[in-house]
This record gives sequence, C-alpha cells and structure tokens, in this order.
Amino acid sequence: MKRLEHKKALVTGASRGIGRAIALQLAGEGAMVGIHYLENKAEAEALQLEIESMKGKAFVFQADLGDTTQAIQLGHQAWETMGGIDILVNNAGVSYKKHFLDFTEEDVDTFLNINYKGALFLTQTISRYMVESQTEGSIYSVTSVNGLRPGVGQSAYGASKNALDTLMKGVALELAPHQIKVNTIAVGAIETDMTLAARQSPVFLKEVNEGIAMGRFGKAEEVASVIVDLVASGSYMTGATITLDGGLLLMRGYDKPKPYQS
Repeated sequence: MKRLEHKKALVTGASRGIGRAIALQLAGEGAMVGIHYLENKAEAEALQLEIESMKGKAFVFQADLGDTTQAIQLGHQAWETMGGIDILVNNAGVSYKKHFLDFTEEDVDTFLNINYKGALFLTQTISRYMVESQTEGSIYSVTSVNGLRPGVGQSAYGASKNALDTLMKGVALELAPHQIKVNTIAVGAIETDMTLAARQSPVFLKEVNEGIAMGRFGKAEEVASVIVDLVASGSYMTGATITLDGGLLLMRGYDKPKPYQS
C-alpha cells in the first residue's frame, strides 16, 4: 500500500518547479492531488495527465493568490471538488530582486499579497474545514532562506517570507489541539524558472555555487522529497522550520553589497 493512499492534497503553484515536483511525488505515494496554477493552464493540465497516467487522480484549479477573494474561493472549491483535503502545501510565490532605495509601494504589496496574504487566507479556509470535519491534517509552506537572512536586493521579498514563517508558527500553535500539524520549509538556491537567469550566467553561477557548502543548486525533487516524506511519516513535528539549502546559510553567501547607483 502506498504511504498516502486515500489522502487528498492541494498544492499551490503546482504547474511547474517545486510545486510540480511535490504534486508528482504526492501522487506517486497514492494521494489525490489538487493542482493550482495562476496563468499556465496547459502546464497544469499536462501535469494532471501525467498523474493520471500513473493511475492517480488529479484536479486543476486556477486562482490569483494575490487576490484574497480568489484565495478563499480556491479553498472552498478545492475542498468541495475533492471531497476534503488532508494535506495543504503553500508553494506559490513571487520573487525578484530590487534595491531597497528603489522599492515602490506596488513592490511591497506584490510580495505581501502573494507570498503572505494569499497563503494566510487559503490556509485559514482549508484549516477551518479541517477543524469542522475533525481532519488531522498537515500544512506545509515553502518559505526561503532570504526570510532568515536577506540577500542583496531581496529585503522586501525576504520580509514577506519571514512573515509567512512567523504566521505559520502561530497557526501551528493554535491548530495543535485539533491535531493539525503546520511546518515550513526554508529553501535556498533551487533549480527552477525563478533561478534560470542566474544559472545561465557562467560567472554568476560560479559565484552562487561557491557560496553554497554543497557547491550546487538544489533540485525541485529534493525539496519535494522532504515534504512528502515528512507528511507520509506522520511525524510529531509541528511549528518547525526546516532549512533546505545545501549549507548556504553556513557560508558567508554571495552577491556582496555595492554602493547604490540609480
């Protein structure tokens, strides 16, 4: 019997990258999977077909998590369509670099709305259903090492991920009486679309790799394995942040600060 047989999971930002890897591994362990996407319906439906080719079952959901109303509606729709949810993975997010002196209110709103508020209200919607149905669920949120130690040009992004991490620790505390476990995974440099530009520059790639103890970017599948194994283990862990960065935070880092130029 597969470890997650009869379980139902919703993964946000699942059409590509880390989310896609998580969805595939959850399905491989027997879970029914809800695939959330923002724009690329074709990629989401291709993933659905891949899961179905594995004899799994998947549903596709579209929502802009930067819109609180849509985030809440996603929670309702996914719960009703799938007949409940045991596992929620908040993976969707937005990241880009910008010097602090160049921040606009729009930048700050973008990071907070997508990386923080969307996950907050989706989690609230799903966890309310879990409490009402006495579902002993698992909630995992993908955060970033930049939320623990901000990088150059990533202070606003890092702040949004730090806020999500702190939020989920409070959620873990308040949902513990309902046997709902809530944890976060702070990832480092991972091979995804978000890091493609950096990996295409030999000079910058060398600099980044030299700032990681393991000397390389991580793979989306390596992130997925940690989350799926923890969910499947039925671990006692809640309110924890797991750092998955190949030792990046152990090093001094890369991309050193330079004098500001407008």
